[in-house]
Amino acid sequence: MANPFPNEEELYERIRKEKIAISRDVWDLLYNRIGDDVTAINLLCQYYLTNSESVPIQEARKILIYTRDIKNTLNKAIKSESNGSLFPQFKEDGWLHPIVQDMFTHYIGNDVYMINLIVEDTIDPAEPHDISLELSQKILNHTHTIREFMERLRKATFAF
Repeated sequence: MANPFPNEEELYERIRKEKIAISRDVWDLLYNRIGDDVTAINLLCQYYLTNSESVPIQEARKILIYTRDIKNTLNKAIKSESNGSLFPQFKEDGWLHPIVQDMFTHYIGNDVYMINLIVEDTIDPAEPHDISLELSQKILNHTHTIREFMERLRKATFAF
């Protein structure tokens, strides 16, 4: 639930006007890699919420693995744009327009950061404890926000 950019609507309008697109192959990579990790976090938290149980510390550590994978995917995508050494097969398609890079970094980066804060607080060696039902719901809210952002951006950049 990252705070929206103050000019969010203007950014989406600019995407439409300038026909800023993301190739299908790049979207498949980002959408599936990030989507798979988000789905895993959702399933894990939803399982424990459905059973009215706290998420055990061992399971909480798995969430950090998924968020690390999300961050790595974003970092690789942005680095690919700047140095061209990662994912060279997409060089001809182009990578991510700077506006799109900023949006990914802001929206997904902030939600992942918030998830990490929640999880890292619970697994802190000084006072480890399970993730409560309330915190599990907060994690789910952040993953839903990631999905909503990705879907909105996908629609905006696939229109061309």
